[in-house]
Amino acid sequence: MKADLERTTIRVVIWRLIPLLLLAYLAAYVDRINIGFAGTALKRDLGFSNTVFGFGAGLFFVSYFLFEVPSNLLLARFGARRWIARIMVSWGLLSAAMIFVQGVYSFYLLRFLLGFAEAGFFPGVIYYLVCWFPAGYRARMMALFTAGIPLSTVIGAPLSSLLLNMSGTMGLPGWQWMFLLEGLPAVGIGILVFFLLPDRPRDASWLSTDQRQWLEAALAAEPGHFVAAHVPSTLRSFYDLRVIVLCLIYFANISANLSLAFFLPQIIATMGTTQTQTGWLTAIPSAVGILGLVVIGWLSDRFANHRALLLTSLLITASGLFAAALFGAGGASAIGIAALAFASIGIHGLKAPFWSLAPIAMAGSAAAGGIAWINSVGNLGGFFGPSILGWLTDMFGTYKAGIYALAAVQVVVALLAAWILRPQAGKMRA
Repeated sequence: MKADLERTTIRVVIWRLIPLLLLAYLAAYVDRINIGFAGTALKRDLGFSNTVFGFGAGLFFVSYFLFEVPSNLLLARFGARRWIARIMVSWGLLSAAMIFVQGVYSFYLLRFLLGFAEAGFFPGVIYYLVCWFPAGYRARMMALFTAGIPLSTVIGAPLSSLLLNMSGTMGLPGWQWMFLLEGLPAVGIGILVFFLLPDRPRDASWLSTDQRQWLEAALAAEPGHFVAAHVPSTLRSFYDLRVIVLCLIYFANISANLSLAFFLPQIIATMGTTQTQTGWLTAIPSAVGILGLVVIGWLSDRFANHRALLLTSLLITASGLFAAALFGAGGASAIGIAALAFASIGIHGLKAPFWSLAPIAMAGSAAAGGIAWINSVGNLGGFFGPSILGWLTDMFGTYKAGIYALAAVQVVVALLAAWILRPQAGKMRA
């Protein structure tokens, strides 16, 4: 009887929350990475170099870093429904405002403001999922939610290519149509979040009394279950060695993820493909990445060995990137695209074991701010990776050097993780 209650409760919660959250994250990532599809047009129309483009694309993550922790503490204070809705409406409007880019400085400014607007969204949803799902379900739920990352490319790549082909309609270049028509849906989804997303199980009218009581009891019974965030406990998590290593792991993962998201359309375009062909080819690695995300997420919950699967994901990423640089012309060939697809298994598959392992190091009131800290520091990789890849490409005249650098970073953090995140070292269930 209890098993039936658990099963039906979790099923109801999944169908009520996950589709809307997945849609929201899909919109977030489309708005975050569509700059990559506009890259060739921006460099042509506005004269941007690879260095300028990479730096400007990465500026998003500087403001994201600066405002991430404050934003997530405010989310814990005011409630997920209001704060996530506020984030989505503001970033949707700013993403659409990219149509007003006229040169280097307006490009830099709007990318910086977009990061400020979106800060707090991802860790806020991670914290939100922890408040709704017992530990045994979290890796799968995080895998379902973070499926928005590869799906944003699978869907966004051909969609962005289609919108870019609208160039000349009403006298506007295609990249302006792309930013406008991909930015505004986030505003509508934010409004839906405000009206449809309950803050806590006790606020869910669509749960029966028995279901609500079971879920609240299951969450409260977990050791170190999440409570309201407090600044002192949050600050203490910042200098915990395990948290620092988790920050570096996520930094490496985001560096690889966003570098490919921003530059892969341009890398593929060097093969002489059309706009439409580039969009479909760009989607291939992310489509394969969805497989890695689902399988590794299932294995993470099935065997609860998050540390081993995290290390495996890092090594898959590194080997795929090395192969793309060494054998695949930096991604600008069939072999290169296949190698990057293999790397995407690790890039996207890492999310489930990582976000299941991270809260173990931050029980109690440090959770909201600590998760935000890991995410904000990690997302600086979105500045580091594209900036380094753009700079090395301009310096050496090839994308290979930057991809080698990204692969090397994965190996370094894998070694750190193997050492610092040992169960006996951190006295943590890995």
